[in-house]
Amino acid sequence: MIQCEKIIHSLNVGILIIDEDLTLHFVNKWVGVHANFAPEHAIGKNLLSLFELDEDRLKSLKRHIKTALTLKSPSFFTADANHYLLPMKNSITTKSVFEFMQQDITILPYDTAARHVTLLIYDQTSLMEEKMRCDKESQALEKAVKTANATIRKLETAKNKLIKQRDIIYQQAHCDHLTSLANRTVLNQKLQQLIDEGAQSDKKFGILFLDLDNFKEINDTLGHDVGDMILIHVAKTLLLCTRKSDTVTRFGGDEFIILIDNVDNEENLKTIAAKLVETIGQPLKIRNHHLHVTASIGVSIFPKHGSDFNQLIKNADLALYLAKNEGRDTYRIQS
Repeated sequence: MIQCEKIIHSLNVGILIIDEDLTLHFVNKWVGVHANFAPEHAIGKNLLSLFELDEDRLKSLKRHIKTALTLKSPSFFTADANHYLLPMKNSITTKSVFEFMQQDITILPYDTAARHVTLLIYDQTSLMEEKMRCDKESQALEKAVKTANATIRKLETAKNKLIKQRDIIYQQAHCDHLTSLANRTVLNQKLQQLIDEGAQSDKKFGILFLDLDNFKEINDTLGHDVGDMILIHVAKTLLLCTRKSDTVTRFGGDEFIILIDNVDNEENLKTIAAKLVETIGQPLKIRNHHLHVTASIGVSIFPKHGSDFNQLIKNADLALYLAKNEGRDTYRIQS
């Protein structure tokens, strides 16, 4: 069995879970090492009792937390613009022009009901030092061509690092961490795009709101690791059963939303929904467990069941409720 906690504590990334009152609920060892305190003694304490945050940094932290919880999407604090949020001294073995570690921090909604967020802290001191060196070398371009060529190569190296960092941030912001499906951010963008296109033409599209039946019982009896493997299997199944032009997203938990682009009529959606129900319901073997996982699907159609995001999702959800109420392992289209 994968020991997730051991992995989390071995990561070269700081991980904090706090609530909006700044009470600590989890700290990994990376943070303890760089902030010079024992993680197990920090649980339950207020963040301000461990870090001295000036007024501007405190306001910025609270603003990012509120943004992440309100939008239910990541909020970012970057070293390039802000230098650092949590004052952590650089390692005594590291000679640095910076007194404190330069940080990129991603603030993710962890439990919106409990108002908890996760802070992922990346040490960008080396990258910022590289940027400073490149800036200094750029000023020397006027003195010599030879120095200029060396500076350009270093700037290219820094640029590539920044591009990789941007790609990582994009992945975190647009993809579900477990299934690698598109997340709610992409769903919002794609659905709005289809609505805008449909408003200018007679183009129709469908929303399939899929929920696994009795998934909680699987997690409770077989464990969350088996549950996660089922979610990954379902995600792959959805991708195989849909077209490249369709958008498959993980909406949350065991809920998935599929946008079926360019639909001629309801019969097309019925065929797709029935195919998904049948395919997901095929026998499945995970870790010597022979499982029968089923799904229920609610369907709404643009523009019949709504002309905006909330209406379309709401009507698909209502249709899903009907499918659940009528015995599960089936689909229903909103009337």
